[in-house]
Amino acid sequence: MKKIRSFFITCLILAVGVFIVYQGLDFLFGQNKPFKSDQAEPMNDSLYLVAVGDSLTEGVGDSTQNGGYVPLTANLLRETNSIKEVTTKNYGKSGDRSDQILLRIQQQEEIQSDLKKADIIVLTVGGNDVIQTFKKDTLNINQDSFIQPKKKYETELKTILSEFNKLNPKAQVYVFGIYNPYADLFPDITEMQTILDSWNQSTKELVEKEEGVYLSLDDIFNLSKLPLSEDGVADSSLAAEQAEINPLLYEEDLFHPNDKGYELMAEKLYQAILKQRIAEE
Repeated sequence: MKKIRSFFITCLILAVGVFIVYQGLDFLFGQNKPFKSDQAEPMNDSLYLVAVGDSLTEGVGDSTQNGGYVPLTANLLRETNSIKEVTTKNYGKSGDRSDQILLRIQQQEEIQSDLKKADIIVLTVGGNDVIQTFKKDTLNINQDSFIQPKKKYETELKTILSEFNKLNPKAQVYVFGIYNPYADLFPDITEMQTILDSWNQSTKELVEKEEGVYLSLDDIFNLSKLPLSEDGVADSSLAAEQAEINPLLYEEDLFHPNDKGYELMAEKLYQAILKQRIAEE
């Protein structure tokens, strides 16, 4: 009987000893293990978003004059569970063509400094290149008028993307396309749409070649491209006003986005950022 009792006492002592050793090792080497729980992970991420470009980045048409899609995107990102802080820098300048945007990137140290710190770089470019071509040859404009300007634009865009990569190869780049604001007013002028489609296709190919993300705007602002429902009616309440005025455009120029237009731009960018972040996890 004494032997059995002694055996159990010995086993108990050994068990307690093993437990103490295990706890000690766990304390020494297990402190860096993540604590898992059923609760959502706390916000512990921050993003630095730098936007460069023309009037769409500056926010012309935004009634708040706060910078159009840039602050709206930041607000959407702040509402997510995984992003604690969003810092934005807006280097949009109304009227800038691709060559002028490139020049600012190459010459302005402030822009370069912020691009180096960016997690996300957003670019709007191309609209003023197209407008310049229209102004030069308004009366005789045709598709051939855009061949050389488009080649020049492609060269400038390649260099802009190269500058981004040189300054910050880790940043994710998002580039908005251009849109036809007059498609609903002049539906019979199809040549204009053909030109813009070709322009956007070139932008898309160049951006994706550099592993950036291309974001179409023509499917937002060109009401003639809205998807149709089964009865053939554009699947949006916005289409009801299509015959009169595009409800997403700034009333003073019918070219730039208004508040609603910038909200849709921000939503598109926001969704693209979330998709990219999920893919990287």
